[in-house]
Amino acid sequence: MKGLILLTGRDCHLCAQARSLLSEFIHDDITFDEVDIYAKRIYLDKYWDKIPVLLLEERELLWPFDAEVIKDFLD
Repeated sequence: MKGLILLTGRDCHLCAQARSLLSEFIHDDITFDEVDIYAKRIYLDKYWDKIPVLLLEERELLWPFDAEVIKDFLD
C-alpha cells in the first residue's frame, strides 16, 4: 500500500484542487493523509511557499501538478 501525504495550508485554494485531483487515485492500494504545513517545523521550513506538496517515501511532488503527473509520480 502506498501512503501519500498531502501537505496543505489553511484557506489554500490550490490545496483544494490537489485534494480533488487525488480523489481519482484513492483505492485499496493508495491512501493519503492530509497534513497541515504547520504540523511539523521541518514541513514549514522546507515547503511553506510550495504547498500543496505530495510526499511519498523520500520523494516529493511540488505544485503545480495534474492527474497525469500524479500518475507518473505514483508509478
